[in-house]
Amino acid sequence: MKKIYPWMLFLFFFAPLVQAQGIESDSIPVLKHWMTPEELLRKGEIGKSFVETDPPAAPVRNVAEFDQMQGALVRYPFGIPLTLIKEMSLQLKVTTLVSSTSQKNTVIQQYLGVGIDTSHCNFIIAPTDSYWTRDYGPWFVSDSTNNIGIVDFPYNRPRPGDDEIPKKVAAMLGIPWYGMNVIHTGGNYMTDGLGNSASTQLVWEENPTQTHAQISQKMLNYLGINNYHVVADPNNTYIDHIDCWAKFLAPDKILVRKVPPSHSRYAAIEAAANYWASQICPYGYPYHVYRVMTGQDQPYTNSVILNNKVLIPFMGSSWDDSAKAVYQAAMPGYTVKGFLENSSTPWESTDALHCRVMGIADVGQLYIRHLPLYGNQTGMHGYQVVMQLYACSHTPVIDDSVLLHYRVGPGPFVTVKMNHPGGNVYDGYIPRQPEGSLIKYYITAADQSGRHATLPFIGAADPFRFVTIDTLLYTTPDTLRYEDATDAYFGLWFTIENTLERNVTLLSLQQDGTGVPWWIDDLSLPSLPLVMIPGDTVSLLVKVPIPVTSYPATRYFIDSLKIVSSEGIQHEILAINTDILSAVADHDTRSGSGYNHPNPFTDVTTLPVFASRGERILMEIFDIRGRKVRTLLNSSGEGIAQKVTWNGTDDHGNLLPGGIYLCRVTSGEKTITCRMVLIR
Repeated sequence: MKKIYPWMLFLFFFAPLVQAQGIESDSIPVLKHWMTPEELLRKGEIGKSFVETDPPAAPVRNVAEFDQMQGALVRYPFGIPLTLIKEMSLQLKVTTLVSSTSQKNTVIQQYLGVGIDTSHCNFIIAPTDSYWTRDYGPWFVSDSTNNIGIVDFPYNRPRPGDDEIPKKVAAMLGIPWYGMNVIHTGGNYMTDGLGNSASTQLVWEENPTQTHAQISQKMLNYLGINNYHVVADPNNTYIDHIDCWAKFLAPDKILVRKVPPSHSRYAAIEAAANYWASQICPYGYPYHVYRVMTGQDQPYTNSVILNNKVLIPFMGSSWDDSAKAVYQAAMPGYTVKGFLENSSTPWESTDALHCRVMGIADVGQLYIRHLPLYGNQTGMHGYQVVMQLYACSHTPVIDDSVLLHYRVGPGPFVTVKMNHPGGNVYDGYIPRQPEGSLIKYYITAADQSGRHATLPFIGAADPFRFVTIDTLLYTTPDTLRYEDATDAYFGLWFTIENTLERNVTLLSLQQDGTGVPWWIDDLSLPSLPLVMIPGDTVSLLVKVPIPVTSYPATRYFIDSLKIVSSEGIQHEILAINTDILSAVADHDTRSGSGYNHPNPFTDVTTLPVFASRGERILMEIFDIRGRKVRTLLNSSGEGIAQKVTWNGTDDHGNLLPGGIYLCRVTSGEKTITCRMVLIR
């Protein structure tokens, strides 16, 4: 049950009723961040007339706040100071929502009065109800063809003017609009641009007709989110927005508010910070959690990131400088500026700068996707850096501009041109360095639209980093990339080499992930443990089986093979292009073999399966005459990723005779049949 406060009862019985219409006057809006008594009576209107569209073509990527922006969205009458708008206009196009031409002229005069270059401004004339552009504004995505579009949702307020704004922005930019029927609000949503997002449990409470799994599926289909963190709100206020206490600063960084132990919400806020410290970021290691002191409930997490600037709400207190220092430590190289409130629209602990400004993504952005090297890295022949480039401008990438910049220890940055083996993939090598060297690196690129991209976004000021070691086995290549059906069906080879000057014992080879089932072909698998003398090599063939249903809609599904030796643990990364997985399934279905492993078998064979959340999966064994002899699996739930074994027995435990058997796997509308040979 939602919390009721005395002031809410006061408003309900004594406050004048307010019509949630577009506000034509220049006065401060009478609507509040919470719903008025009249709006509470109209909650049933929220989402009632919303029309859901088909989702963008997968794979979809949700643009993060710290990705490249071309503008910012604000609304007049303003909830932010003109000094903030002037700062944004120095590098961005500021789009102002006004209700009429008269309002537009008024705003232009105000902008000119404070020295804003109005050539950096444009306007959308449309009725609005409030200035919380973050809450009702557009969410940006790119689709399978690298076209930027807008995903919209029913705004969680009965404010029809506000709710229509994402369509207006899409029309202004000339980009597609997609409707996702999940009641939501931008203040309760943050994403990292790599398939991870977070909200409080408000999203569940406001969508009672949808299960948690259904909401997660919508987030996957429309936004490409395959890891949706839905968490409790530690603040326990009326708003329940995540931006009141946490903020993604980068794919591996998150800012969480901090309060003194005497604060009533201390335990809950610490639990929230500990939760994020225990989660694995998309780069493969735990999040770096930064804390900002908000002892008097200052809204320091309610900041906005716009390209290389971080704009934070200042409260005119002694804690402002401390908050600024936290951002500077977490985001070196960024320009961090604080802005005091307008006295008529003060910053609140539940409503500040982030709530009232929405970034507008660069619709032609050049996007770099890269899983960085981190921790300890060994490289007999150097350290390979692999990345993909996506030019949303649809102009060619300038190959000579794709550069890898690295430095060893305190030395200067060295720049090398990256190779272009084909498609959107580029790679480069950092030469092998002495053991214990600290290496920092970043990547830059440009396309013919004139756009430049850097990863990490800020470049040399906050590069990726790793330490070189020579105490592990060397693998070639360090990543197996399954780009087409042939790669998956016939497998890819990698080699383990002992480049050390001592013997190494190879102890085990294990799957170290919970995603795509795969296996090492028996013909290449050595007998373990295996002593490798200096210079010895072992080559292994790794195959990817039939997918039963659709895999998560990301560019690559990442898994890893754990190599355990007397020198420690290391990983061989498997990067599986999800665009080709359906082709793998078709290939295997036609051949009627290659699904179970081993095949033929004498005692036990293994059948890998993968099913999406909530989908029922049925796995049955038939003899050559078509009679069902065994049901191996009949299940549904939050998702299945496992290996099912069959020991050649029927449903009653009786041993079946040797011969040919058929395994039929059904999930949703998809059925796959494969042939198995049992030898007695």
